[in-house]
Amino acid sequence: MAPIVRSLELPLGPAMAFECFAGRFGEWWPVLTHSLARSEGTRCGMELREGGRVVEHAPGGEEQVWGSVTRVEPGRRLGFTWHPGREPESAQWVEVLFEPLGPGSRVTLRHGGWEALGEIAPILRREYVPGWRYVLGDCFAAFAREQK
Repeated sequence: MAPIVRSLELPLGPAMAFECFAGRFGEWWPVLTHSLARSEGTRCGMELREGGRVVEHAPGGEEQVWGSVTRVEPGRRLGFTWHPGREPESAQWVEVLFEPLGPGSRVTLRHGGWEALGEIAPILRREYVPGWRYVLGDCFAAFAREQK
């Protein structure tokens, strides 16, 4: 099953785009609509080192691990597994590339490894298409453009 691919162009260089995406993940991720708790006070973050967690912190102190960081190349590439609300054995992979484009950058997100989800993979993949469009194309893009 083909990966989902989303790209956007930003007026920030690759290093700053990487920092906005990964280092400030919890500042732009839409936790009210795209988290397990979906409530006020929910936070999320990314431990920016190989083996670090992509994690949601619910208001009551409960943590939900969404995935783990697999690759960190500041200003170039970020990789992590992805399994929010599911067991790590069902994890897919996400890769985010940061490429120079004139004075700015192109950010490309690829989400694949759907086979790990078994028979529900086509349904979930179909749901993630508009999800990544909103999360990357609207939420992250707006946050990153404000940093210019």
